[in-house]
Amino acid sequence: MEKKETHSLRMTPAGMRKGFRIACGAVFVVVALALLGCLDLPDAPNESQYVERVDVFLFQEGNQDSTLLKIRPNDSAVIKASVYPRQFKNSLTFRWLFCIGDSTTIIGDSLTYTIPSSPKIHDIPNALEVTDGVGNTIRKDFKVSVNMAPTLYTKTIPADGDTLYGNVHTSILFKWLSYDTDSFDENKLEHTLVIDGVEYPVGRLEEIMQSGFGEGEHTFQIMVKDSFGDADTLPVYRFYMLDTLGGSL
Repeated sequence: MEKKETHSLRMTPAGMRKGFRIACGAVFVVVALALLGCLDLPDAPNESQYVERVDVFLFQEGNQDSTLLKIRPNDSAVIKASVYPRQFKNSLTFRWLFCIGDSTTIIGDSLTYTIPSSPKIHDIPNALEVTDGVGNTIRKDFKVSVNMAPTLYTKTIPADGDTLYGNVHTSILFKWLSYDTDSFDENKLEHTLVIDGVEYPVGRLEEIMQSGFGEGEHTFQIMVKDSFGDADTLPVYRFYMLDTLGGSL
């Protein structure tokens, strides 16, 4: 009987390398097919904001209002958008909006918006929308206040240079008048009466009685301030007390 030779199967190094290449090729085909399938899907807008933050700043007569968005109505002003990161600002779309109730009107579409002098309510934006190239939008709501500084009439009691008669026991009437064209500041003006260099906050009062004036020259001054901190101040006025009673009651 013829004896058959048997051989055990052994993987040579060359065979192992060939098998590894075949396996890698199969994996590559699967991954490539998966990627091709993904390419058929439309790209969704990036969920993270392209613009991280947007702020607005107001400029009037070249000066930036760093604390309040407040303008004087007789002068035009420029409101400017600032976006972060800054390098993307040239590839963004800006929409300045005037919103009231459910109504929204686009009144500007650039990085800056000019508020005209003596503006109407619909000339002043109160929201800004910034949109990037893939449709992400970030919105900034704000309020611009139109404010006129308060004004003091120059006519006062006593008048500048008046001579009054009495002594330290005589009550003297100090009276003045201020006004503000802003309706939101109506009856909210705060006054300070300065007598002989001493300040007396008197709130919304526009007259006060004061005694204790000896014979000779005295000074007084009126200051007024509105709710935004804008103020008006009269110059220092002088009056003269002439004691005709000899210091008696």
